[in-house]
Amino acid sequence: MLYLLNFVEFLFAKSVAYLLRTFGNIRRKIADKNLEVCFPELDELDRSKILNKHYLHLGASIFQSLKAWVLNSENFKRLLINLDQFDLDELKKSSQGNLILIPHTTDLEITGRVAAMMFNVNAMAKKQKGRLVNNFIFSSREKYFKQILFPNEVLKSMRLLQKGENLLYLPDQDYGYDHSIFVPYFNIPTLTVKFPSIAKKRTGCKIYFLYLEDIKNRYKIILKKIDMSGENLYEDLALLNKEIEISIREQPERYLWIHRRFKHRPKNTQDIYDESLLRKRLY
Repeated sequence: MLYLLNFVEFLFAKSVAYLLRTFGNIRRKIADKNLEVCFPELDELDRSKILNKHYLHLGASIFQSLKAWVLNSENFKRLLINLDQFDLDELKKSSQGNLILIPHTTDLEITGRVAAMMFNVNAMAKKQKGRLVNNFIFSSREKYFKQILFPNEVLKSMRLLQKGENLLYLPDQDYGYDHSIFVPYFNIPTLTVKFPSIAKKRTGCKIYFLYLEDIKNRYKIILKKIDMSGENLYEDLALLNKEIEISIREQPERYLWIHRRFKHRPKNTQDIYDESLLRKRLY
């Protein structure tokens, strides 16, 4: 199955990338603006090279997601370069809950399954548009996540961490003003969700940041413990954003630049996106 998926990816990933770039005009403009503000030290040509590579990774992301959803455990492990370097029994048996934070990358589903393999996690995730697509994705994820929680189940997630269970969470999206504060991210004041710091304060959980390095279509696992105190919201979230930024700079083409990460701005500051890019409909 792995060889088949690799072959299908080889055949069709570039075509999918071309379609996404050609017909996703608004998303392309969002990605271009994100790269412009996050990498002001690069000229337009260098940013364009990152964007072109990014679309190739976007084209491949569909097939990488399928690998996460359909491969059996033995075949999936063949994608991972250094899984045997981690003491999985030690990670899973911690009496404290573990909050595992992962970034929005093009191989997000692969990262999620790696987290499940290492920590036996519960996961927080949004429903997908389209009933059939949503049912397929969630039924696939349920094979390796203990349970899937929705964003409105924050109290339930806190109780799981208090019981010593593990939770997977993605902290790097603009969730709006109510549950976030502005914290530097690529030297830009950026709305950053409070949940990781609050979870640390209320549950005493350990905080990990997990991401993957793509090496010739296999993955090196990078796992870092983040020493949040739970006492200073701003400092905790600034520490988290810095770790996310470091991971992005290592392989910037793999980050999901098509998200409107800077949608909300502090009062009396200029919008980053043009008004046309702030409309709800993106395609």
